[in-house]
Amino acid sequence: MEHPDPAKRPSVMVEDSKWTGYFIELQPLPCSQQIRIKDRRDELVRKVRCMIQDFVSNKENLLLGMTTVDALQRLGVRYHFEEEIATFMDVLSSKPVGGDDLCAIALQFRLLRQQHYDVTCEVFNNFVDENGVFKETIGSNVDALLSLYEAAQLGKCDEGVMKSAHVFTVDRLSSLANGCHLPKPILDKVLHALAFPTHRRTKRLQAKFYISIYEDDKESNQDILELAKLDFISCSRCTVMKWYKDLKPRSTLGQYIREQPVECYYWALSVFHELRHAKARMMFAKLLVLLSFFDDIFDSYGTLEELRQFNQAVQSWDEEAADRIGKCYAYVMLHISKTLEEFVDDDGASRAGIHCLKESLKEASTCMLQEVVWREERQIPTVDDYLKQAAAISVLYVPVAVISFMGVDAKDEAITWACKFPKIMEIAAVMCRLMDDVAGHENEKEERSKCFTAVDCYMKEHGATVQQAKKALHGLIEEHWRRINQEFLSNDKLPVPLLILLVDLVRTMDGMYIDVDTYSKCSKVADPIHKLLDECVNH
Repeated sequence: MEHPDPAKRPSVMVEDSKWTGYFIELQPLPCSQQIRIKDRRDELVRKVRCMIQDFVSNKENLLLGMTTVDALQRLGVRYHFEEEIATFMDVLSSKPVGGDDLCAIALQFRLLRQQHYDVTCEVFNNFVDENGVFKETIGSNVDALLSLYEAAQLGKCDEGVMKSAHVFTVDRLSSLANGCHLPKPILDKVLHALAFPTHRRTKRLQAKFYISIYEDDKESNQDILELAKLDFISCSRCTVMKWYKDLKPRSTLGQYIREQPVECYYWALSVFHELRHAKARMMFAKLLVLLSFFDDIFDSYGTLEELRQFNQAVQSWDEEAADRIGKCYAYVMLHISKTLEEFVDDDGASRAGIHCLKESLKEASTCMLQEVVWREERQIPTVDDYLKQAAAISVLYVPVAVISFMGVDAKDEAITWACKFPKIMEIAAVMCRLMDDVAGHENEKEERSKCFTAVDCYMKEHGATVQQAKKALHGLIEEHWRRINQEFLSNDKLPVPLLILLVDLVRTMDGMYIDVDTYSKCSKVADPIHKLLDECVNH
């Protein structure tokens, strides 16, 4: 790799993945065992399907039906029963459940909003006083508090009662957890919820955690529990990223890049956890690997002049022009082009989708260049300018969303819609950038001293400390969660599964950037990777 002027290149220290060279090449289960698991899983699916159909036809025990559907969702096996659950939700949307039972009312509210039913939050008015504050009489009911807390995560921007519910339940649940008076199974539920509410958890990791919680629940359904375990085992056993070995990126790109194929697959599995989405997982993981290289060129390797030329090459998608700049630029463009063609030839991806993806990369390249210009010229924009002019696009949410749509065979109209950067995607991209910047601020300071984040922008704009800036930006992320809920519930342009997928991408980002940028700081993501890919549930 050429280094015409090493002094002008950003200095970078890349933390190697602890998984590099591992590639999770798990041996597949013996054929006879696979058959036994599939047969038993199919039998359990039939039994649970009949159970849900009974809830629909009888309409006598909708509360049990709700808890069953909630368990299926948390355990990651809802996708086996989409038609039955859709019918159940139609019934549930037309019949109030629970009377004055806050636990049941909050559960019904959450389940319906999760499935795109824009039900009113007025159902909680009976539980607040004249000042809009929740009554103390519910403050010691752990089940009611947990149910209300989870429901509060589905609130929209203008719903004061949902904001009040969030504040009230966090305060009460934290107090109960710290009081050391809760039985262990209940305490585990409380801590699990406070660490990450259901609405914000990635489905696959939540399923792994929730299996142990559900197993300790005396009211758990053993058929559902067994189904969840078998489903988890079946999906975890796969061979990952053999494709990556043939790339040999380090020999061309040098030490500045992040080699994280397994982390990319973990990310893909977090978004596409169902057995049926093997193609989507692999397409997602492959593109994410290449987008990491693309991002590293701008953040960690290229000089400003080289990056101006590279951006021009990207705009015309000219691989020869990239090659004239240097081998690493040609390498990245070549492998992106080659992989996209493989998506068409091998996976049946549409040409229109590939075109949209390239167009989104062109826009991202321009925004990345703008960030480099700011960095080199020591300019720190306002938070608003930073997000609107560059950062929301450079976070690469749009190409990731497009490849996700292509992986599930979305229609070309949906992919074209996504490339227009509609409101829900704009909100999602801003959230992803803020999550990345808040968690990765110290990482940027350690590795690339010239780089700045939204934290720096806020500090300069408001004369704030790092902690004050992070607190304010966390508040902005919370506000955007309510905004994305609002857009999700009001959007009638896309099928609901695609809308859910757009939110799932944010959930995964949130899980990767809780306290630190775990994607770049590989050691921090080792435990969840181990839990999902290397550690089986007991069955």
